[in-house]
Amino acid sequence: MKKSFNTNPVRRLLVPTDFSSDALNAVRYGVQFGKVLKSRITLFHATHVPVVSTAEMAMAASMIDDKMEAQVQLEKLKAKLIEEFAYPHIDVLISMGFAVDEITKLSRDESMDMIVMGTKGASGLAEVLIGSNTADVIEKCSCPVLAVPSESVFKKPQKIVFATNYADNDFQTLYLLAEMFKPFNPEIVVLHVEVNNDHKTENRMLEWFKGQVLTNIPYDNFSFELAKGDGVISTVENFIVANNIDLLSVSTRKRNFFDKLTSRSLTKKLAFHIDMPLLAFHAHTVSSTPLF
Repeated sequence: MKKSFNTNPVRRLLVPTDFSSDALNAVRYGVQFGKVLKSRITLFHATHVPVVSTAEMAMAASMIDDKMEAQVQLEKLKAKLIEEFAYPHIDVLISMGFAVDEITKLSRDESMDMIVMGTKGASGLAEVLIGSNTADVIEKCSCPVLAVPSESVFKKPQKIVFATNYADNDFQTLYLLAEMFKPFNPEIVVLHVEVNNDHKTENRMLEWFKGQVLTNIPYDNFSFELAKGDGVISTVENFIVANNIDLLSVSTRKRNFFDKLTSRSLTKKLAFHIDMPLLAFHAHTVSSTPLF
């Protein structure tokens, strides 16, 4: 018997901002996304205050002033967003500390269901995968993180790719992915990259995985694809371009697809210049939620 979906899987949505244009674009994306999912949205900003000596108290006072100014900016941003998107369920929160540390702590202490963050430039995915604050948050936070490139405009996703290597917790991740995006009803394309020349075995594995997914996940808009190419990165990239994909989802764990994407040895070869959001799940967290 299939496990039923939660009617409100993203109740709490955390949207950090540093007031840059990239972050503000992600804020607008996050509010529109959260509105569809009926989420309670928390706009968050962290200001770093260094440890200072008595002689440096004036600097500390200045940093406190910065916090007060940021609070005013957040309140103004909240009012603007409520007016623009007619969605009043937005809170603001500010703290002092390193952004990544404060985001991690807040997401844990407040049981956030998802984080939406911006990335710089049109090659936002490359920014995430090579290294940035967003990459650090993906690594440290247990909840899913949606990384939004600066040029991405919110739209109803029609096609989502989930890259799999048939790990056990990929079932749970797919369940959560379908649960979160059910209000949009996108086609979720389960993609495996064929890394050897044994097509018969690869196809048999895909059919087995497909059977498990369709039997246990209450979602009727899955498709399954086996792609072959010279490398994982280029194969996925080509598939995304050829099939008009709106979002890429991966499960983060060692020695898997995402690990290959983030490998330092592949940094120079990375050619992910696709203006498309990336949703990352933490496999160790997902696997703690039984599916069947």
